[in-house]
Amino acid sequence: MAFIDLVIGGPDMSGTSTQINVLIDYFKSIGKRVKDISGTEIDVLFHAEIFREYNDNYLNLKEFLLDKDVSEDKKKELVYKANDLLLGLSLKPDLRISSMVQNDITTYIDPESADVWVMEEPVRRGSGQTVRTLENNRSQYNSEIDQISISFSHQVYRVDEFYRFRRILREKNKIILRSRSEESACYQINDAKLLPNGISKSVYVRLPGNKIAFSNPPTHIFIACSLNMTKEQYVEAKLKRGEGRLLDDLEQNAEYQVLVNKRYSTDWLDNLYKETCEKYKSQMPEIIKFNMFDSKEAIKEQMQAKLKTILGL
Repeated sequence: MAFIDLVIGGPDMSGTSTQINVLIDYFKSIGKRVKDISGTEIDVLFHAEIFREYNDNYLNLKEFLLDKDVSEDKKKELVYKANDLLLGLSLKPDLRISSMVQNDITTYIDPESADVWVMEEPVRRGSGQTVRTLENNRSQYNSEIDQISISFSHQVYRVDEFYRFRRILREKNKIILRSRSEESACYQINDAKLLPNGISKSVYVRLPGNKIAFSNPPTHIFIACSLNMTKEQYVEAKLKRGEGRLLDDLEQNAEYQVLVNKRYSTDWLDNLYKETCEKYKSQMPEIIKFNMFDSKEAIKEQMQAKLKTILGL
């Protein structure tokens, strides 16, 4: 079977996290072994071969740490050993992060240890951590959003994640399930009225990380969006779906989210991929759209039905 690189995208409050979990459950239900390498460096390091005695039967580190059948001593033992690697306590003082490449500077994760690998953007490591903790939350530092800085930060981790994980998974014909991708151009490329300080499309697609991304795009993109979402509808969705969450500066901006949704729901994104895939001689992804205001159950059924078709089941 050829690799599948499936992205779940859409504006904020469209339910990407919920949809990822729904598809994880579906993969498990058809007998696929799933591992989640989203999260911090210690979250992904958990899946390394040297920790096979701990990670073998778990989706991710969180699931392992919450397992009441695992002793607290064993949990502490794993965390200590992982921190030992990251901090260089017993090795030469290098940062021994993980990758799926067998080399002298990273800790090896076997891509064959799962059928499905779950990823996310922005990641919670490297420049993705910068995006999440600084760029999307400038107001917390008495600063203003800098869209150019955001775009440059995003493209950096695309280089990192591709060479450490995505390229190998694609070569091994694995299934990649990830939350968002370079289609987040919907958030970043300038608009004369609503995003005048955004990056230009011509510069965006040439940035090194984005060039890699568009040269190796998803095979499929599931997008939950709304054809005619208003500011009022977004605010209502934010109040309902964002309850209990600390919302970042981008999630708070209703006008901005309406622009993002419009790009997802119209042919704006389709046209961007047509241009970039032609430019970089890559395969155009299949883009499938769903109504974000349908019930969770309806979206779940629609996505699972489409995924079943993709898998040839």
